[in-house]
Amino acid sequence: MSGQEIRRIYRTAQKEDYPESLRLVLDGQTLAYSKVHWKIDGQDRGLRYGTNPHQKAALYRPAGQSSLGVGGVEWVKWGKDGPSATNIEDGSHGLRIVRYFDQPAVAVMKHLNPSGVATEIRSESLRDIYAIARDADPRAAFGSVVVLNRNVDRSTAGELSKTFIEVVYAPEFDQAALTILNAKKDIRLGKVRIDREASTHPDIVVLEDGSLVLEDSYSTKIRSMEVLKALPIATKRVPSEAECQALLYSWWTACEVRSNAVVFWKNGTTLAIGTGQQDRIGAIEACIEKAHRYGHSLKGSVMASDGFLPKIDNVEAVAREGVSAIIQPGGSVEDPELIKACDENRISMVLTGERSFRHF
Repeated sequence: MSGQEIRRIYRTAQKEDYPESLRLVLDGQTLAYSKVHWKIDGQDRGLRYGTNPHQKAALYRPAGQSSLGVGGVEWVKWGKDGPSATNIEDGSHGLRIVRYFDQPAVAVMKHLNPSGVATEIRSESLRDIYAIARDADPRAAFGSVVVLNRNVDRSTAGELSKTFIEVVYAPEFDQAALTILNAKKDIRLGKVRIDREASTHPDIVVLEDGSLVLEDSYSTKIRSMEVLKALPIATKRVPSEAECQALLYSWWTACEVRSNAVVFWKNGTTLAIGTGQQDRIGAIEACIEKAHRYGHSLKGSVMASDGFLPKIDNVEAVAREGVSAIIQPGGSVEDPELIKACDENRISMVLTGERSFRHF
């Protein structure tokens, strides 16, 4: 098979015959779902394929639900024969992040994880916020899905067009922005209405034998500076106002990173994100290495951890980098030793009392 034939596989939609509706009965309560179709050039279209090109797939959304979220996406540019399941899933995880922010925010997504997140802290343009998020990890940003919580204007579209992007999701696209982005053959553009409320629908995981795990959809209770400032501070040093803001943003990001997750944040953006490691120190070390690779100094940054810090080496590693504050759930048997190490290095530590593991 030639390279051209292989590339064609990634652009060819798989025909699927999944049912038009699904019903899940939970102790007498029925959850109904309808298959999503989009009218493209007069034809009914669905997902291009699933996670991989040989997997048929269909998207379902709660029946009767308003057009919020990625399930209600309206495609304004249907490139590369439409979206795959991964394009939809990356969009969903990106929306989970940017919905937390009242101010303009951008998440650059790869494989269900953000490679960079940035928000406005002074008066940055949306174009600059996107560029900062992209350049947090420019290598990972190649072939990304970009999610914005503001309308894409001409200037932002120009910046988006500078690199290869699979999909852009935003509330709206200005006409001037569409003129620029329509020149990119394969890019897909989706309009989404962002739902700021936590989902009331359960998360469903299907196991290898067809068994199901149902659980409440996760959303952090720490949604504002007021809530964050009410959290217990374990250390002698209290975080500054700027550090509290950075701790909040880093926590929001960590909540949507696959565990084990750590996030380093400073000046309105992530400096490095550690994802999916089996040990937390491994996630921290990966972040440090990545930050150094791209010339990001971690001095004065804050770190969020989605689970408790289990060992003293976690604090020692970030202390050497000059990290000034940490937010984490707490609960390790070694908490007293970790807090003592933070005090010795003048690091503030805020305890959420809430774990934010995400495994899918």
